[in-house]
Amino acid sequence: MYYVGLDVHESSSSVEILDCNGKLFKRTEVKGRWPLLIEELKKVPKPFAICYEASCGYGHLYEQFSKLAQEVKVAHPGALAWIFKSKRKHNRIDAIKLAKLLFLDEVPAVHVPSASVRAWRQTIEFRQKLLRSRVMAKNQ
Repeated sequence: MYYVGLDVHESSSSVEILDCNGKLFKRTEVKGRWPLLIEELKKVPKPFAICYEASCGYGHLYEQFSKLAQEVKVAHPGALAWIFKSKRKHNRIDAIKLAKLLFLDEVPAVHVPSASVRAWRQTIEFRQKLLRSRVMAKNQ
């Protein structure tokens, strides 16, 4: 089993891969959008598990990664004090820490709702936005 830690951003991502003994197997920086990251992850030897922090678009990434990896864990950013309290902040360092947490099976995971639930929530948020703009127009 390989353990992949990702620090995912919109335009670049850090990938750290540990082998079954917890030793660094491969380190890479993917410059570009998420489809390039997914293409890079297709090259990882099977079976592997992925861990990344929850942020914007984590549900979409979860669906894409689930097609590739045996296990996908989304880490709760508020519960990762080990990363946030660190004085050395770097994408590569964050990715290796996530890979180590995955290797140790200590990831503070979040629940990822299904695509239909996320779409429903998005519809509710859009409706709230419309209502706010209508109230602003009436108040003017």
